[in-house]
Amino acid sequence: MSRFGLPVSALIALMLIVAGCGGSTPPAEEQATPAAPAESVADHMADHFSHIRDIEQAVIRGDLEAAQAPAQWMVEHQTLSNLPADSAVYLAEIRNSASGVAATDDIGNAAVATATMVAACGKCHTATGVTPPMPDVPQPAGAEGITDHMKQHMQAVDLMYEGLAAPSDDLWKKGAGLLKASPLEGESLPQELSDDVKAAEARVHEMADRATNAADTGAKIAIYGELIGGCASCHGLHGKVWGPGVPKVE
Repeated sequence: MSRFGLPVSALIALMLIVAGCGGSTPPAEEQATPAAPAESVADHMADHFSHIRDIEQAVIRGDLEAAQAPAQWMVEHQTLSNLPADSAVYLAEIRNSASGVAATDDIGNAAVATATMVAACGKCHTATGVTPPMPDVPQPAGAEGITDHMKQHMQAVDLMYEGLAAPSDDLWKKGAGLLKASPLEGESLPQELSDDVKAAEARVHEMADRATNAADTGAKIAIYGELIGGCASCHGLHGKVWGPGVPKVE
């Protein structure tokens, strides 16, 4: 089973389709170096997916330090040769964005770089004709209390992430649609939360229409970077690290 949620054999088949689309075979002296084994390509892409997701979730928590280790891994592990030719420019974009995360001391800049990285995955998939399977995004049990409401935020963000990475306009719009839910306010929010936290909660939902109407990848990158940067800022207002994944500080 691959880290994409499907057997490695399914991913291998996808990459073999890409590798097989080359027209007639050139003379032996003109042939390129043999392509990397499909399983190696699939494993490499699964590692990309896993590390980029680690970066994204750390950024959402507002834990820049935790984002930088997998970002540095992405910078250093772009050496697999003989990938489809159309992928090279996007791998360079991923590496440059990962470098930006690894080097910055500003969570907002890290959020934009992360969004750019995720979108580069989607552009690479489009260029190479590969549609990777995306893991199912779980449905939260409800959205009446603050905990369940935050789970709904996470579901929306996860769907938008997959919409950028696949890419899939349907997944993106499904996630954006979840942001249209009314923000928590009044008695629904604990009184001890600051006005800044309440304002941040409202801003998340204000992004819904912009996200739904995003016309191109550039607009989606800007919105997604702002969204996960806003999550990080709000989590930081609590005075401890909250959010998806294992928090560094309880």
